[in-house]
Amino acid sequence: MTPPAISAKPFPPLLIGAVGGALVGGRPRRPAFGAIATLAGLALVSVAASGPMGQALRRAGTRRRSARLRLSFVVPHPVTTVFRFCSDFENFPKLIRSLREVHDFGDGRSHWVGWTANGRLMEWDAVTTKFVPNRVVAWQSIPRSPVRVSAMIRMVPDRGGATCVRVALDYSLPTERIKDAVAALASRRRTRELESEILRLGDQLDASSARTSPSD
Repeated sequence: MTPPAISAKPFPPLLIGAVGGALVGGRPRRPAFGAIATLAGLALVSVAASGPMGQALRRAGTRRRSARLRLSFVVPHPVTTVFRFCSDFENFPKLIRSLREVHDFGDGRSHWVGWTANGRLMEWDAVTTKFVPNRVVAWQSIPRSPVRVSAMIRMVPDRGGATCVRVALDYSLPTERIKDAVAALASRRRTRELESEILRLGDQLDASSARTSPSD
């Protein structure tokens, strides 16, 4: 009597894509091993990219390149100083290293340029959605942007002339290309790094104050 066939459960496409991305993006010490690893990685990525697997891989890549931050911290600077810095979006590349440049047109529109996790440049436009002097500034990317961003910064006076800064940021980079999804899965998330960069606001304000202070 022939034993019943046992169907093997297929590997999750996310695991296949992640392993493939790791092999492609790895840096083996020996060139021969590097070539073999790259070929194996490309084979796994092609498997993960087929049909429903490819769709699942793209969705997972988008989740990997998304973040929802809610931060509250105090900086030893008055509200006017903090608002002046935060309401000028061209200052943001000084804080966020994944931003290359921001051009603020001064009429509620701005143009942003930044790097993705795999080093590709992305450009998008945003509009200011709320602007209350010395209290709040908010903005969001325009529809159909390659990067989806919605952000708000609130400033509340704190003791001793300091300011409590409250940041709400939601962003995502929708993954259309398989290689972008693989790169996202093979790289670590930048959420904690982004938090630490935003928390450097006080240091950046200190540096700005030192540059604008009259010399003795």
